Amino acid sequence: MKIKAFIITIAAILFGFASLIAQHRIEGRIADAETGEPLPAAHIVIKDTYKGTISNQDGEFSLIVSELPVTLIARFIGFESQEVVVTNADEPVDFLLRPSIADMGEITVSGGDPAIAIMREVIERKKIWRADLNTYQAEAYTRQQLKNDTSIISISESVSIAYWDKEKGSREILKSKRQTANMDEASNFAGVSYLPNFYDDNLDIAGFNVVGVTHPEALSYYDFTLEDMQSIDGQVVYEISVGSKRQFQPLFEGTIFVLGEEYALLEVDLKPNAVVVFPPPVQDFDLSYSQQFSNFGGDFWLPVDVRIDGLVEVGVVGLRFPPIGFRQVAKLNDYKVNIELPDTLFQKNEMLSVDSASVAMEDSIFFRQVDVIPLDEQEEVAYESIDSTATLEKAFRPTGFFTRFIDWEEESGSDGTTVSASTGGGGQSGGSQSSVLSKLSRNITPQARFNRVEALYAGLKHERRYVDNRLGSTVFGGYSTGYGSGEEAFSYGVKMSWWPLKHTRRFVLASEYKVFNDTRYNSDMFTPTLTSFTPLFGYPDYFDYYRNESFSIGGAYLMMKFPGSIRLSYQYEDHESIDYSTNYDILGRSEIQRPNSYVDEGQLSAFKLTWNEGSDKKAFGAIGANDFELSVEHSAELLGSSWDYTKFKVDLYRSIETFYQRRFFPNRLEMRLNAGTYIGELPVQKNEVLDVAQGVFTPFGAFKTKRYIPYEGASYVALNAEHNFKSVPLEMLGWRSAPKTGLSVIAFGGVGKTWVTDRQVNEFHNRYGSPPVLTQDWHMEAGISLSNIFNLLRADLAYRIDDPGFFLGISVARFF
Repeated sequence: MKIKAFIITIAAILFGFASLIAQHRIEGRIADAETGEPLPAAHIVIKDTYKGTISNQDGEFSLIVSELPVTLIARFIGFESQEVVVTNADEPVDFLLRPSIADMGEITVSGGDPAIAIMREVIERKKIWRADLNTYQAEAYTRQQLKNDTSIISISESVSIAYWDKEKGSREILKSKRQTANMDEASNFAGVSYLPNFYDDNLDIAGFNVVGVTHPEALSYYDFTLEDMQSIDGQVVYEISVGSKRQFQPLFEGTIFVLGEEYALLEVDLKPNAVVVFPPPVQDFDLSYSQQFSNFGGDFWLPVDVRIDGLVEVGVVGLRFPPIGFRQVAKLNDYKVNIELPDTLFQKNEMLSVDSASVAMEDSIFFRQVDVIPLDEQEEVAYESIDSTATLEKAFRPTGFFTRFIDWEEESGSDGTTVSASTGGGGQSGGSQSSVLSKLSRNITPQARFNRVEALYAGLKHERRYVDNRLGSTVFGGYSTGYGSGEEAFSYGVKMSWWPLKHTRRFVLASEYKVFNDTRYNSDMFTPTLTSFTPLFGYPDYFDYYRNESFSIGGAYLMMKFPGSIRLSYQYEDHESIDYSTNYDILGRSEIQRPNSYVDEGQLSAFKLTWNEGSDKKAFGAIGANDFELSVEHSAELLGSSWDYTKFKVDLYRSIETFYQRRFFPNRLEMRLNAGTYIGELPVQKNEVLDVAQGVFTPFGAFKTKRYIPYEGASYVALNAEHNFKSVPLEMLGWRSAPKTGLSVIAFGGVGKTWVTDRQVNEFHNRYGSPPVLTQDWHMEAGISLSNIFNLLRADLAYRIDDPGFFLGISVARFF
């Protein structure tokens, strides 16, 4: 303990403990002189300085001064400010403010509501003083509460230094934290850098980009109405109501207070309009903001505080959480304006950073040196009564039918092992050794599919990483019931991957050998497993198949100076035709499946170069994608191949914001362009396809008015596009609460064409009496969708233009 005390003492000296001895903490209360009622969020400032604080809900304040005597000024709209000279900090300083009376005079305007002329002047004066405001630094204090419907659940506090640069934005260095016992320090994210300044032109409110009330074009977005005139220190204060002029834009509503002589914002009490809502599982969302401003006797009107109250209700059918309440209060003071800020603040793209040395100091030392907003009575009780067992999980435990399927475990066992909530059958995660069987099976994945060629295929795949995850192996094996004991019945393979660079995974080498039944044409959307349901239920099989014995070796590199990654591989393959084996379906429909197509038998020896960018997570159109892939494959007889060709392929996804970009989910245009061609002699098993619907399953990127068997082509091109209007069309029809449902209206269209060689057409005619499945001309379609039905599905109504007809389909909802 002596060593710990010594370290704390040294740290205190380094952080200004010497000056602490000379400091004085003044405490007191601000109230209405006539009623005795407390005045919450009253502004107390040291005269002729930028240093001050605000009162809490009970009207109480606390302020540190470096010397006595000192003159304090208390201000509150509608009351006369009061000055008090404080000579003794040991006694409370109480302010009793009296209502302010001023000569309101008259406002002369040429037409319209007087508030329009007032706000026009506010905007013009802001342009003048904001032009001269380049930087500032301020001390900040923030306190956050989480509440349920009965009590305060947690409190977190922080003290920080806030920085602002006109060109570079905001930064914050967190100096100290304090929180209730049920929160750890890492979960304390209280700060001011991400809080709004309502003097800004644009504000980020819960992910919505909202036009501010002093934006240069605010008069085009808002209806301002003069409601009343109050006063402060004999000056007129205009009380102006704010309404939305544009129905479908996220904007503010509420009240603002403007100081008449200065035409400056004194206070705002605003909340987002009805456009600012969220789709399920959010059931209700309510948020309100209050903020005061002061020029502290200078030229610039700067934030004094921010007060936020919020309530979120989350739930789905059968599972509903208690209301999650949120309250935050923050104050800024001791501004230093137009100073040079350290360049190091902006070297990293991190808005909030932590001063680990000061954060590690004891609360008592830190909170004696800074001005904090006193805790109100409820907060003091919460600090005293909340212990480490009062977890957030307990406070916000849901109710409903589905909770019976959740195994609620305690946060920690008696032996200290950690446990967690699980979806049934769970237990403690520590203290027991895994069985040998679980070790062997933890990396094994079952594989299964059904098609007309293999019938039922079943197998296992084992994947594992070794040597600090720098070496990987994949082994698979499986059996097809359609071929009895023939060699076509068995598929197997092994792949080894190696990341040779110790400190990065940017570069990988891989080699693979496998013998399997491959698809004759490549689909960028579907796999044999995903298409198993159509032949299983008696509908046409999506793919053709052939026997492939393949060896490949190559490498990939994630580029640093250029976007994306590049892959180069060499592959040697032996291709053989195989017959189809079954017409079985579980419904007994007796569908006669088409013959399995021939392939050009021989050996392939080729190099393939691929450049791709993006996350490659299209998810059947559930999310927007910005992916790009370009590949070139070259096969030559000089390499020992049976064919000479060069094949080119491009697949491009783009997601573009269009209308209502200020919303959390703006309208978006989604596009997919895929095309390919070749030079030389392309074997039929190297054709590509334009994907089509799997029965009534009609995902984005596939043609919705063509079913089951895709269009194949040695050359091909297709463009699919859709515009997601979100809920805006439904709102225009008068359903103003439509955003809460999550429903979206989507317009879509597609066009594409494929080509094959005359040799392939003739071969199909000779063997099967019909050509391969091609577009006869340009395939064209358009339609409309209703997405996010039950927050899961999407219904499509498509019309085929080149061969008229309507088609219905369903798919995965487009979420983003």
